[in-house]
Amino acid sequence: MTIRDAVRLTAPGLYTAAGTDPGALWEALVAGKDTGRPAEFLAGPWPETDTAFLVDDPDAATLGVHRRVLRTSEKQARMALYGARLALAGPGERGPVGGPGWGLYLGLPTVDEELLRFGALDRLHRAAGSPGEVAALFGREVPPFSGLSHLNSTAAAHISAAFGLTGSMAAYSPFSDAGLEALIDGALSVAEGENAAALVGAVSPKAHPLLFAQYEELGWNGAVPGEGAAFLLAERAADGAADGGPAARLAGYGRAFGATEDDRAEAIAQAVHAALEMARTDAGGIGWVLPDAVWSAAGARAQRAALDRVFGALAHRPAECTSERATGVLGPAHPLAHVLLALHGLAGGRRLADGGDGVREEALPAPRALVLACGVRGQVCAVVLEGVGK
Repeated sequence: MTIRDAVRLTAPGLYTAAGTDPGALWEALVAGKDTGRPAEFLAGPWPETDTAFLVDDPDAATLGVHRRVLRTSEKQARMALYGARLALAGPGERGPVGGPGWGLYLGLPTVDEELLRFGALDRLHRAAGSPGEVAALFGREVPPFSGLSHLNSTAAAHISAAFGLTGSMAAYSPFSDAGLEALIDGALSVAEGENAAALVGAVSPKAHPLLFAQYEELGWNGAVPGEGAAFLLAERAADGAADGGPAARLAGYGRAFGATEDDRAEAIAQAVHAALEMARTDAGGIGWVLPDAVWSAAGARAQRAALDRVFGALAHRPAECTSERATGVLGPAHPLAHVLLALHGLAGGRRLADGGDGVREEALPAPRALVLACGVRGQVCAVVLEGVGK
């Protein structure tokens, strides 16, 4: 049995500046709702923007945990726990959750701790002419394990402890492909019998000036940061009788890599074609495309060139839309948020189309959606989703 026939995606849990479910995000996009907040809420200045798409920090009561848990976590880990709770403890009559047959697959953001403490920068400047002094300074000043984020361990630990998820697990980091990598491997774990069900999720990077420094180095195009968490459940299709909300099949997927801009465009096109072939369809069978919110100019050009290659010969290209105008750029959580929007649209036979000045809602001409993720270093994922009846 293929992944297309064996796995059902359901139980969407979404937390963004637009609200706490895909329906709220859908409505915000159609209404053109302003979901941003003044940039003064950031931990420091974010260049060239007056607003950011931030969410409230979930408290212990909202998360359903003891307040001591919050002392060992950062906001992104708490957002991940909240997204998991929205998926697993939200509306719908779901059976028992957890156990050795329940896995956890997480897409996590870029590590954003500084390598060298800011207070050491003046000493580094004075020591710059002596390699030995520079080496000694780094040995003294670089915090232990500075390259390792607490997010991976705390997010996975808190979610697995809260819901008893003790099956196979994996964490993917750090770029925007991580969420779809988690989705593909989580669904495969169910299709191949490794897990009976797999919770799949992703969370945005910390909206912090250090994130801007990382974005700028990688070719940031001025996109506005956002915070959010996106989660869903991959379960055996035969077990999917419970009402977990909108559902879909992961009909096909493709993964590729391209180092340069031209290579990346070819890699995206290859990933899309692989996903279409696995889904037993072609470009004409896609009713909706949700491109990644690519925040580098080179990445955006590569994605556009790839979509032109795949869909350019069609008389009627499928409509495209991203959630960026209502959520900001969510990093690993962005493509997975698009998956949840696709589930919502497939369930109602509707899609969103970006008209430039705004987003309009219209009928979905074919019951399939294509979602893309384009990691800034060249990692590419494409998934085709098909609607299913409850």
